[in-house]
Amino acid sequence: MSVELTTREELERALSIEEPVIVEYYDPDVEESRFFSEVMKELSKVADPRLLFCRVNVKQHEELADGIGSVPAVRVFYKKSVIFEQKGCFGDLRLDLMVLRRGIRAVFEKVNLRFRI
Repeated sequence: MSVELTTREELERALSIEEPVIVEYYDPDVEESRFFSEVMKELSKVADPRLLFCRVNVKQHEELADGIGSVPAVRVFYKKSVIFEQKGCFGDLRLDLMVLRRGIRAVFEKVNLRFRI
């Protein structure tokens, strides 16, 4: 399950936790975004429960999409810094999930984080 972020204060509060935070940036009117939301739901089901999953509707809350030029996009934050970013998707649930998991897993290993993803 993901937490919907609607204010800068909510985003800052989410990013202030000690564990990594995974933020999905989406636009409900963009077909790829709707598809990628399914990928993110599947990822949250298999990921370590200590990871926080959040969502930002960039159409309604553009001010929270710092530097996100296109959707869908996902960022992983750790200690308030972006450690991983992916924009776009392939349009295949299994492929998108595999690529996203591998990318995040590689970054976690690089910064010595032990979380199931």
